[in-house]
Amino acid sequence: MRTKTTFVATALMLALCCVSIAQMPHPEDFNRDITAQWQRNGKTLITNFNNMYNLHVIKVKDKSYPYRGWFFGWATADLNRSIPGYTGGDAIFAARAKTPDGPWEIWSHDNVWDGSMTASLWRPCVYARNLFWDSWHNGDPSVVFAKGKYYMVYTSTGYDKDGYYKFSNPADADKDIDGAYCCVAGAVSADGVNWKQMDAPLMTYAKEYGALGVDPLGEACLMGMYARPSIMFENGKFRLWFDYFYTKGISMGYAECKGEFTDPKQWKLIAADENPALIWFPNPDMVRVGKLLFAYGDPSVEGIQDPWRGRKFTEAVSIDGLKWKVLGHINSEPEAPAVHVPEAYVEKVGKNYTIYLYYATQIGGAADGASPEYNYRYDKIRVMRRTITSAEIDKLYNELKKMK
Repeated sequence: MRTKTTFVATALMLALCCVSIAQMPHPEDFNRDITAQWQRNGKTLITNFNNMYNLHVIKVKDKSYPYRGWFFGWATADLNRSIPGYTGGDAIFAARAKTPDGPWEIWSHDNVWDGSMTASLWRPCVYARNLFWDSWHNGDPSVVFAKGKYYMVYTSTGYDKDGYYKFSNPADADKDIDGAYCCVAGAVSADGVNWKQMDAPLMTYAKEYGALGVDPLGEACLMGMYARPSIMFENGKFRLWFDYFYTKGISMGYAECKGEFTDPKQWKLIAADENPALIWFPNPDMVRVGKLLFAYGDPSVEGIQDPWRGRKFTEAVSIDGLKWKVLGHINSEPEAPAVHVPEAYVEKVGKNYTIYLYYATQIGGAADGASPEYNYRYDKIRVMRRTITSAEIDKLYNELKKMK
């Protein structure tokens, strides 16, 4: 039997793992407050769900609904247990809108979309299967439209080699000797709703198979746990950023695919292991802004005392996607104890750019984020924005060119 305690333990384990093994680099950059550069309107875009986040938005050539989005989590019950026939955990849902601010509609079934925020009607479009690497959670979707198709990368988690996972069924705790298996998976779609999930992971750390993690709960596999991917398609190749467990903290890796997206052998790991693209940058999301790349993550900037509130949206910039300059962090809004998992979308306005940053607000409650009374679930998805001028792009570009 799965209990509420199990769900709480899983979420808190992940949060504490993220902060306990990290030694934050470059505190002068991560601690710089850039909140004033961003505008919020207080509008809630998607709500009335149990626990959902990570709204990834792109624009397509559709006169009726040009904005498409994908997000994940639990629609109405923990681990989506209210959905008939569903046995996994996190699942991915599709959304659409006429403007970046909505109103957003969520896919229900067939060609039915719900605009009333009735989460019980929503149905996942990508969900876990019965595979050792894909049997528990599907989440963190990132999508690009290229070559006439939608390409999705997402986090997939399975029961690993032994076939048991203590956070799925506490009765199997003694049988679970290798924790969970985490990797980056892929899927392809013609319409953004009906997806063909790949039969093998796109990016994975081979040594994770059957290995017990180094943390007290046996989950954190050093140099592994590939997750939270962000995809782009540029100059005829797919570009992929993701996070993984590095000795100095959850860091950002990078890979490329110049061939067939669905063939894992075509994916080349460029930055990972002892050479991350950016140290201590969990939940990375990437967007192109003119001749620069902007990245958003949510590392801790206040130490380990509060693993939830200590995490702040952090902005970084790069020319090549491998050498990064951290610009600073963004504080939570006053009515939310914490905001996490940033997903960026960009539109060009004249010579300038508007960056939309979608995020989820945490419910919270207790003063200490590690307390069992703290509600880690997210209850609203919102958006903030800022303008990047051509002059600012030129200034940052010149600064980056001088970096060693």
